Amino acid sequence: MNRRFFLLGSLLLSYVPTLSAASEKEYSLIIIGSGAAGLSAAAAAAETGLKDILVIEKAPFIGGHSALSGGSVNAVDPEMQLRQGIKDSPELWEQQILETGAYRNDPALVRTLVSNAYPTFQWLSGLGIPFQEEVFEAWSGKHKRAHSAGAKRNGMLYLRTLNRHARDLGVQMLLNTKAERLIFEDGRVQGISVIDKNKRQRLIRAKAVLIATGGFTGNLSMRMRYDQRLDGNIRSTADPNGTGYDSASGDGILMAETIGAKTVDMDAIQLIPLQGGRLLDYVGGDIFLDSSGKRFVDESAEVRFVSEAFLNLPDRVMWVVTDAQSTKNSGLEAKLLTGVVDTAGSIQELADKMGVDRAVLKYTIDRYNKFAEQGRDEDFGKTTFTQKIEKPPFYFGKERFDAHFSCGGLKINPSAQVLDQADRPIKNLYAAGEVTGGIHGADRLGGDSLISCFVFGRIAGLKIAEELNRR
Repeated sequence: MNRRFFLLGSLLLSYVPTLSAASEKEYSLIIIGSGAAGLSAAAAAAETGLKDILVIEKAPFIGGHSALSGGSVNAVDPEMQLRQGIKDSPELWEQQILETGAYRNDPALVRTLVSNAYPTFQWLSGLGIPFQEEVFEAWSGKHKRAHSAGAKRNGMLYLRTLNRHARDLGVQMLLNTKAERLIFEDGRVQGISVIDKNKRQRLIRAKAVLIATGGFTGNLSMRMRYDQRLDGNIRSTADPNGTGYDSASGDGILMAETIGAKTVDMDAIQLIPLQGGRLLDYVGGDIFLDSSGKRFVDESAEVRFVSEAFLNLPDRVMWVVTDAQSTKNSGLEAKLLTGVVDTAGSIQELADKMGVDRAVLKYTIDRYNKFAEQGRDEDFGKTTFTQKIEKPPFYFGKERFDAHFSCGGLKINPSAQVLDQADRPIKNLYAAGEVTGGIHGADRLGGDSLISCFVFGRIAGLKIAEELNRR
């Protein structure tokens, strides 16, 4: 296990109540997965007074893929946005979600997300998450509606807060315990079969089960089933260095499929450039070049279009170039120190260091600068320009795309119930977070992943508690 994951585990475990073994009693609710969706559900259900809630986590620490999140949370907050001169509306956000998703989204799920985002944001704030006043546009977010707890904070803070709250309300947790299959009897889910850290198999009964196991970007064979191009050369942001804990492995989807659950949009796997030369958190100040020094895409396009263009490059070599005028993100110094990013004092030196023809690179940059000056890109249609690429030193580095987010997964309704092949709810089975599909369609807006986990996790927790409290 790498150092990052060890520290993550150390930080989070200090907030985790553990059980040496689950009792043989029937639980009210079992939640599989301790990321943003799972802990939101646990906390929300426990707030209603529901007892006997058990969270199952296969890792030795909580968090999953959510713990690695940068922490951008979209929510329309007109009052806060207007103070910054930002006009927004739920209707605009809904339309942008649908457009980004190529209208493959389930409109009912989109409306549910949008209408519940701000109340959920307020709920999180009330739990003590210190969201800042500044509203910003998340990368590939299309609009300034993202909130954050601070530049140096990420998903871990949200998880620690939710976990602490759930613990205080009596939620129990089993770490190092992997859910293996759902117990499906008499037409309904009645618990799960697990394997503990000692490789012992056990059955744990429950009145309801929530799957919150995340996506499948870390499962090579599973993602190649839907896109052959996503081979072993493409890493997963759930395990960026290939040395961390097995995450985003599609466990929940596979378990639910065995009892007839329906999946949607499984081919919609989002790739994102996070590890290489990208130094800007905004568009308009850098250019993307192929191995010959030529542009190959509109740099301001949605992530799915940029990643498609990258995957179609014969050698998958992508250079990112900016200059001294651009506003760099916090990764600059680290990338310079590690050599991921380098500098050049001239276009000629830049070409030599990149290993491309000087004349080709000069022509490419001159042509781009002409487009930036006139505000119109005659080659790829780019319309967002903040500057020319002309002032040395020039910053450049190779970028790679990692499999980041599974937009597809289990089909659910607005109450987070898992649906079967006939679109009927499977009794006692719910799902929330990246394990689900239908919300984002073909692609997702930046800033929408965490909020969808929080929203539907909370909805699931409240719905389950309401249903069980009526019995």
